[in-house]
Amino acid sequence: MKSNVVQHQTDIRADISLIDEIIKLNQEGLTFYNQAMTYVEDYNLKRIFSTKANIHQRMFTRFEQLRPLTGEPIHGLSHAIPVTYTQVTKLLQQCHMAQAMAALVAIEQQVLIQMKQAVRQAHQPQLANQLAEGAAWLQISCDGMSSLNPS
Repeated sequence: MKSNVVQHQTDIRADISLIDEIIKLNQEGLTFYNQAMTYVEDYNLKRIFSTKANIHQRMFTRFEQLRPLTGEPIHGLSHAIPVTYTQVTKLLQQCHMAQAMAALVAIEQQVLIQMKQAVRQAHQPQLANQLAEGAAWLQISCDGMSSLNPS
């Protein structure tokens, strides 16, 4: 009986860590896309960046709402833009749109991979379903971005 309780607590802690990582990923994406909209003049890019910001905002809000239920603080999360987003920001500021979009597609593919891994790692079925829904949103937006970026 005790080992089941210990395993359940371990599973809950692992799910909390997944939630923390997803919150961090979405905060970084939200921050980047909100800033990126100010660096481009092209209507289509602004629309894509706005859509991406909305997706990250929805996921951030959804997983942030799960966070207070845990009662544990988030450790080690900085809401700074990661180096890769910083590099894309520089490319956008320098008007190197093709390079920026290629780098951005690569970043978004990595975020999508992390979301899919989180789905597989989640212990709670409800969390896995929410992560899968977020991964689907990201997949659709990644496919749209990839179609703009001739590889």
